[in-house]
Amino acid sequence: MVYIFIYLTKKIMRKFTLFFLLVLGFLTSCSSDSDNRTDLYSSIVIDGFSFEPTKGVYFSQKASFDSQKSVRFLVTNEKKSENLYIDLSFPSTQKNLTGIYSFGPGSANELLGFCELVTPKTRYYIGGNSIKVTDLGNNNFKFEFMGTQVLDVVKNYQVNFAGGLEGKFELQVK
Repeated sequence: MVYIFIYLTKKIMRKFTLFFLLVLGFLTSCSSDSDNRTDLYSSIVIDGFSFEPTKGVYFSQKASFDSQKSVRFLVTNEKKSENLYIDLSFPSTQKNLTGIYSFGPGSANELLGFCELVTPKTRYYIGGNSIKVTDLGNNNFKFEFMGTQVLDVVKNYQVNFAGGLEGKFELQVK
């Protein structure tokens, strides 16, 4: 009788263990649905190639003047080692990042921007008129380039540029 009890207990435990492992496998399995997904959309085409970011972060950095704040956006395609830098300087009284940032020289009370795209082969200085930034809330931003002129710094000539950028960025505290 004891042997039958032990035999049945082992059999039930094996089934329970198998069921538990099966459920655990479903709960922890990897899904390819979200692999390589990004919450960033880029329509940027520069010098004939499309910039397709996989990650976007932003953080505060030291401003040139005490009456300013400065934020850097780093938008990357890590597999291709492509980095888009967008630096924004604005008066410290400004509540969010929405505004039109001039690429030109200016004073501490103006909205100023600087952009460049660095790839393994070259570096592009993005300048010209301005960049329009819209703070959409919850770390979502939209960037629209206006009157843009782009210089391939390595080859020292002007290249074509079109597009913009929008999506969710991760806030990093430094």
